[in-house]
Amino acid sequence: MLKKIINSDRNRYRIGESQSWMMCYLLHPGFCFTVWYRLAAHSREHRYPRIISKFLTWMVLRQSLKTGIQINPGAEVGEGLYMPHYGGIVVNPEAVIGKNCYLSHNVLIGKVHTGKREGVPSIGNDVFIGTGAVVLGNLTVGDNAAIGANSVVIDHVPENAFVAGSPARVIHYKGAQSLLDAENNSVEN
Repeated sequence: MLKKIINSDRNRYRIGESQSWMMCYLLHPGFCFTVWYRLAAHSREHRYPRIISKFLTWMVLRQSLKTGIQINPGAEVGEGLYMPHYGGIVVNPEAVIGKNCYLSHNVLIGKVHTGKREGVPSIGNDVFIGTGAVVLGNLTVGDNAAIGANSVVIDHVPENAFVAGSPARVIHYKGAQSLLDAENNSVEN
């Protein structure tokens, strides 16, 4: 199961069929961090011996310092996580992130400690979160949603919605796939 999850993460970083697992690990800091995160999270779930769990947690902390990515092994993150750039990614340990999530740099998925928004976000499957986005409080981001750059999300985001602004508002309902298709077309041209 662990191998399958790490391979699904690696497949998001491929730049051609010939890129090996080791090359992906060495070339992509987001994948490097993800490998250690997955190992530490797996050790917590399956109650590895304390010394091994401590070592893996230490490696996650070391990778956090190297990459600027902070995801606690207690956070629930689905397979296919993609973080293409260094730094500034912070995810609350209680957050839930679905499969195939795209986290750009300087993203914050955080907790609100008091008031009607108290709690942490739950992010659906196939979600794109743009550079500098902030997602705060007890809210749900629906499947295939997209959050624009520098947006502040404090309310629920429906499925297939593209939201932007501060506070974020729905711009259209073409979702994350429209952004990722446009990105893939520009790379191919």
